[in-house]
Amino acid sequence: MTFTTQSSINLGGYVLRSNTYKRVSGYTTKNRTERTMKKFYYIFLLFSIFGCSQTSKEKLFVGYEPIMWNKDKNGKETNEDFENPNQKWFHKNLLKVKQDSVYLDRVPISKIGKKTLYSSSDGGFYYYRGIVKTENGQKLIELTEISCDYCPELVSENPKEVIQKRKLFGKITKNGIEINNVKFFDIEYSNRKLTSEYLNEK
Repeated sequence: MTFTTQSSINLGGYVLRSNTYKRVSGYTTKNRTERTMKKFYYIFLLFSIFGCSQTSKEKLFVGYEPIMWNKDKNGKETNEDFENPNQKWFHKNLLKVKQDSVYLDRVPISKIGKKTLYSSSDGGFYYYRGIVKTENGQKLIELTEISCDYCPELVSENPKEVIQKRKLFGKITKNGIEINNVKFFDIEYSNRKLTSEYLNEK
């Protein structure tokens, strides 16, 4: 007769289980659990070192800014879609703070209820880079636009005129981060760089 028992080991929130088979009634008991669990532990250890882990991911602060590009029946500006009033448009602001440097990607999205749709062009993609500085005991953020895709740009009739790059200003307080009246309430983790981290300035 063969009996089956189950053993497990907890590895950083992951539980690995292995069956132990014991044969009785005159036969020698055979236990493979130890070898099996060692194999699983080794695989898990390699994954922890070379794979993606939570500790290797960087924190992103997230805020949503309505894209006010439409008008309702009363002539008031709204972020409702032109064809689907239930679809709301936003710029998803992804902010990374690294010591005294800050990076900001503003990517267009739309929401229908709890569903999020990512745009390939509509709304425009804006990329900023800047610094965190302290003035009068308050931490301030200053960002300068370094690039944009699918966005309108000012063009001067005077070829010698230099168009000033757009700037955003914000602050870090005990209540959180706020930039250009956008409050960053949410937090995400990612092991990928923001576009604003590796783009060269225009």
